[in-house]
Amino acid sequence: MIKINNKEQFCKSIGYNNTKPCIKKLEFLEKYGIEKYLQTKHKYDFVIGNEMLLKKVIEAFGNEEDRKLFENIRDRLSRDIGYLFVETNFKRASQPIFALAIMEGKRNFKIDRYKFKNKDEELEFIKDFVKKHYKENNGKIELWGKIKHYVYKSDWFDKYLIIDIDGNIITEVDDYRFYKANISM
Repeated sequence: MIKINNKEQFCKSIGYNNTKPCIKKLEFLEKYGIEKYLQTKHKYDFVIGNEMLLKKVIEAFGNEEDRKLFENIRDRLSRDIGYLFVETNFKRASQPIFALAIMEGKRNFKIDRYKFKNKDEELEFIKDFVKKHYKENNGKIELWGKIKHYVYKSDWFDKYLIIDIDGNIITEVDDYRFYKANISM
């Protein structure tokens, strides 16, 4: 944990005239640590951005371990979201498009990737999620029908992963055509 000596003086040295917002952020950092600080949306105070403030604190009061932790967490938090799609080979008959659009969330999942340290950890999570999802839904999704397989894509994977109901990768493809229901104005 970073300990900041003389918060008022430090805040003035980096450009704060009114040190209250800076001190409030520094106290939060001391109490909750680097990861929680980066995950929290602090109010912008028109002096210095939250990440830059943290960088300056680490330069002044941190060590090499704090710097590495900062870089690692910032990298994880900046990752794009992964997408998991449940393929059912659904064919629209007479269902209203608004009903399909409302139910789209039943077969489209956004995967927050910041918690994964590496590609293997992410893949294990996806495989477990697929098995659990299939079991919990008894192999079918309301309105969409019987689950055929799952499709996953994120930055760590160059291709779309086609995953069977047991969580095994069947194949990888360069492109995958998703048929999604949506309403736009």
